[in-house]
Amino acid sequence: MNFGWMGLSFGQIVNLLLYLLSGILFGLFSSRQSIFCVRRIRAVYGESGFGFRFLTRIPFSVLFLVCAFALFPGWFATRTVAGATAYLAVLLYFFSKGWPNTRP
Repeated sequence: MNFGWMGLSFGQIVNLLLYLLSGILFGLFSSRQSIFCVRRIRAVYGESGFGFRFLTRIPFSVLFLVCAFALFPGWFATRTVAGATAYLAVLLYFFSKGWPNTRP
């Protein structure tokens, strides 16, 4: 039985709201951790410049950034477009807010 908002059933509305909430919460976590990763990359680059030591100390930070900005949104979009949109919006908003604070 379809009723409610745009012909969605109650279960579909709750499902959509939960996906939106999960997108927002995952976006908050990812933006915070992304700022920490960028801060670490900048600090290591400031200490040793670009060289072997730099490359050996940042692989997990780079891996997390790739996962947060490319892999996870792509995977999340295969499950729910609404959640992936909320995730990317929150991630980009809070990452841009925290970017000035990444200077070591």
